[in-house]
Amino acid sequence: MVNKVRVNIAGAQYAFATTDSEKYITSLADKLDRDITKLMESNPSLPVTKAAVFCAMDYLDEYQKSTGSAENMRSQIQDYIADAARARSAEDKLRAENEALRREAAALREQLDRLRRQDKNKKNEDAQEEADAQP
Repeated sequence: MVNKVRVNIAGAQYAFATTDSEKYITSLADKLDRDITKLMESNPSLPVTKAAVFCAMDYLDEYQKSTGSAENMRSQIQDYIADAARARSAEDKLRAENEALRREAAALREQLDRLRRQDKNKKNEDAQEEADAQP
């Protein structure tokens, strides 16, 4: 829905047709009015047009710097996402390796137990044979 918003900037009336809220447009106009008025008060011979141009340059400077900052943040976020993906991949690989090592350790423990039982049985058999061999 298009709103018609009337504002006063530096003593002149302006009407805007916008889809933004009236409150938003009014707040922008109030800021611009304050900035132009401040410039003109500090430079009484400065025409409104030049004050508006100075404000526009200041706003464009802020916009360019904030756009650059936003791009820098997007780039950093992309780097963080890539780092997180690499870390997740490394974690998955280590988990799989850990699980394989656990299975191997369990198999080795089982093999050791089996060998111990065999050794014990062999000793028992040898002891029994020795006992049977005695008169």
